[in-house]
Amino acid sequence: MAAPRSVLLLSGKRKSGKDFVAEELRSRLGPDVCTILRLSGPLKEQYAKEHGLDFERLLDASAYKERFRQDMIRWGEEKRRADPGFFCRAAVQGALQPVWV
Repeated sequence: MAAPRSVLLLSGKRKSGKDFVAEELRSRLGPDVCTILRLSGPLKEQYAKEHGLDFERLLDASAYKERFRQDMIRWGEEKRRADPGFFCRAAVQGALQPVWV
């Protein structure tokens, strides 16, 4: 993993357009220059492993994910309290592009 030249952070409420803006930036800059890093992916992957759940189903906007949402939030907060960089390290693993969104 090389250090990025630029890191752009997007935050906002659920359904506020963060993914849309990130995809638009990557589209304009190109996938060889820009990668989108999401903390939710590593969080859901680890949660699924520890709880014996279907990781792929946790990624979509389904009733399956909603059933576990509150516990996943609680679990993620506990993980971050114990190790604040846990999900960030997982998210940047393998990122080679100079711009991270």
